[in-house]
Amino acid sequence: MDNMGNLVLNLTNAEGNPAEEPNCRVEVVRLDQVTIARADHLQFPPQHRFTLPAFPQAQNLHCVITPSRYRLVQSSFFTLTDGQEMKQTASVMRDPGQWQPKFAGWNSLSGQFDPLSSPALLLAKMALLNLFAVLRTQPDPVSTEPWFNFVKQILVLDQERFVAIVSADLFESIDHIVNHLGDFRKQGFFPGDVSLHFDNIPSEFQITAPMISVKRAYEQGNVQFTLGKATNQQGDCVLLDCDMDENSNLFGHAADFFTHLFTGGNIVHQQKGVDLGYELRPRDEGLAPIAVASPKRTSRLRSVKRA
Repeated sequence: MDNMGNLVLNLTNAEGNPAEEPNCRVEVVRLDQVTIARADHLQFPPQHRFTLPAFPQAQNLHCVITPSRYRLVQSSFFTLTDGQEMKQTASVMRDPGQWQPKFAGWNSLSGQFDPLSSPALLLAKMALLNLFAVLRTQPDPVSTEPWFNFVKQILVLDQERFVAIVSADLFESIDHIVNHLGDFRKQGFFPGDVSLHFDNIPSEFQITAPMISVKRAYEQGNVQFTLGKATNQQGDCVLLDCDMDENSNLFGHAADFFTHLFTGGNIVHQQKGVDLGYELRPRDEGLAPIAVASPKRTSRLRSVKRA
């Protein structure tokens, strides 16, 4: 047949490297949406050659590329001339549902990641692991869901707490507990104070209603749930400020508070029989001492407008 040309198609990923794609469909489509060629179950790499009608039999063609690991993408428009071989490279974006991270071991990271081993970041990581260990196993007594299931996005992480966007269902549960505290005291719940938590909310959010707070006594320590309805440029949401202290009595927690002011937070001890992803070792084993900074509360945490 006269007036035929070749299109050579290659796929690259977001990093500009060859896209590893095991099962791709490629359709060549005209402007009127008629498909004139199709190939299924293609593997990239290698690149693939398609012999197609050339001008004037066909013009303004494009490829509709449907990978299994990446999002659907369309090539740029092209018109072949008789005997021409044209090369095109399509950049494909990963489908998040088809990929999962594989992290390198912490100690195997290169020197450029040394700042991630700063004392403040290590303590923040320990705090998150401790809180997660409790919140993933302990249920909300209202919904019976594990507490951590309500977390959508963690916004702030430091060495004693995290602040996160959470499901509105968590606000309803905590509000129910606060308003029926007598029914939940036997389960270890007692009132929480919201006054020290406004400054923990990122400044991009505005609290739109009074915050609520309750504490729950666990063997590992008291977990405080402080929630507020908020808004920012993305819309309305519910924020959770969650922290854990190791003292169950008022005097002990007051001592913790002064420790927090001068050190920035506590190192939560290891929990009995729980894999936290780290272990505590004596400093005399050759580890460098941890020098914790003494940030001022007002500078460490940004202010928020109150309703």
